[in-house]
Amino acid sequence: MDNSTRIRTATSEDFERIVELERLCFPKEHAYSRRQLRYLLTKANSTVFVEITGALVRGFLIILYRRGTTVAGIETINVDPVSRKKGVGLRLLTAAEELLRKKGICTIRLEVAITNQAAIKLYEYAGFQKIMLLKKYYHYDHEGSRDAYRMVKKLE
Repeated sequence: MDNSTRIRTATSEDFERIVELERLCFPKEHAYSRRQLRYLLTKANSTVFVEITGALVRGFLIILYRRGTTVAGIETINVDPVSRKKGVGLRLLTAAEELLRKKGICTIRLEVAITNQAAIKLYEYAGFQKIMLLKKYYHYDHEGSRDAYRMVKKLE
């Protein structure tokens, strides 16, 4: 890992790059809108991490908290296609876990399209387990399916 690579909490200055990454990572019908991303970044009960190398944001991850529970969700994780397979996603997940442990969160959950094999492989490598198949989870097909897996990881 380059010495100038680090994870930090996102700021408003990261917003345009976050929007750009969302557009690079998801087709229009699946991508969050600018309005949704602004809400997730500034108003939601959330934490947004970015992974940067030098001044370039290469990926981001959004955690949503459920009030009154010890469960948090990974809402989305995006890595610039040119930066994939370089550990960006794993570093973002690791940073999220460290924060969540400090906050007393016991379980992380996420949903992933059953056709998104690269993401599933990353999540399994990071210790997540498939616990449920969610039929017709998405409004639009993800590479031919609307189904998703719910995956969880227990934090110790």
